[in-house]
Amino acid sequence: MKKIFVLIITLILTSCASADLYRVTVTQGTVFNQEDIDKLQIGMSKDQVIFILGNPTFENFFEPDVWNYFYQVAKGDEILEENKIKVQFDANGLLEEVIILKLDSEL
Repeated sequence: MKKIFVLIITLILTSCASADLYRVTVTQGTVFNQEDIDKLQIGMSKDQVIFILGNPTFENFFEPDVWNYFYQVAKGDEILEENKIKVQFDANGLLEEVIILKLDSEL
């Protein structure tokens, strides 16, 4: 009986050690690529930007005319791809500037 118990515990512990094999790829944020960025034109309205890029990942409460888009693909602790852009609007709500903070690859 003792041997069976030790065998079961050993099997349970070794199965936990191989859990790294089953890491799920997780996509977070607003998905965009270089082609989407190229469609943006200075002077576009906020609605037009949303039509192209989607809703911003987050908006800064203190800077309502600055939208941030963030997109990340990760598998476990490893980041496979990460893209970040900042979109700025003027006082009239028209696109003023697109700043690419990080663009890892063509999606």
